[in-house]
Amino acid sequence: MDWLIPFILVFDQISKKLAQEYLAGKTIHIIGDFLTLSYVTNTGIAFGMLQGHPFLMGIIATFVVTIIYVYRKIHLKQHKSFLFDLSTVFIIGGALGNIYDRIRIEYVVDMFSVKYFSVFNVADSFVTIGGILLAVYYLKRSNDPWKKTF
Repeated sequence: MDWLIPFILVFDQISKKLAQEYLAGKTIHIIGDFLTLSYVTNTGIAFGMLQGHPFLMGIIATFVVTIIYVYRKIHLKQHKSFLFDLSTVFIIGGALGNIYDRIRIEYVVDMFSVKYFSVFNVADSFVTIGGILLAVYYLKRSNDPWKKTF
């Protein structure tokens, strides 16, 4: 399923380019003030946390992605699982989209804003969905007494 990683990266980069071109200085209300689209720059990590250290965040994210990728390859040799494979591909693809931004422009472009929550982008969405799917995978495995959790 490795082929999905570059697809996620390209999809993320296209969405960020469109946000830069069409949302700069504008806000589009999707669901009133609750969900809006606008161009926002973010020097932190997912959902705007840890602002101001893009290079450090890029190094940390690259290290984490490398660990996840290696663990994924080892785990899939022992346990064939579509859900595990898909979840880790989503996490890796999304993380690479934001790492690419940090290297290229020293910040990440966000465009979705949820009132009372945060701003995020397509890459953050893939990482979040991947994390949820990975949690479901491990919860499902932990309920099976014949399988080891890790």
